[in-house]
Amino acid sequence: MKKGEIKLIDLDFEYKIWKNRLSSYIKEVEIIKNRNKEVADCCPGKELNTVEIMVLEQHETDLTQLLNRIKVQEQSMQFYNKDFPITADHEHVADHSKIREKMSYLCSIHTEKVNDLIDALGI
Repeated sequence: MKKGEIKLIDLDFEYKIWKNRLSSYIKEVEIIKNRNKEVADCCPGKELNTVEIMVLEQHETDLTQLLNRIKVQEQSMQFYNKDFPITADHEHVADHSKIREKMSYLCSIHTEKVNDLIDALGI
């Protein structure tokens, strides 16, 4: 956003960054789930408990839902000129703000959750 103008290309840039970050988080969750299976096979009783698995699955669902929401938002923006400035109360900016809040929240809790689960697996 330059000189107080909001351009769709600015929103698009953030979406690209966020999609990459969310994809990375989802891959981390998959790695933890695979590691849990390995631990269960070689050291029964050391794997994640039911509550930890539920937390992990819910977190993965939250990440995937936000990733899908971003993709839908990008599709709706395709019909607008990327260089076209929009006002701060434009629907795309309002939607973007909601996505930004959710992204900020998920980023803040992801590392903590992943670290807790890695500790639980005894790695």
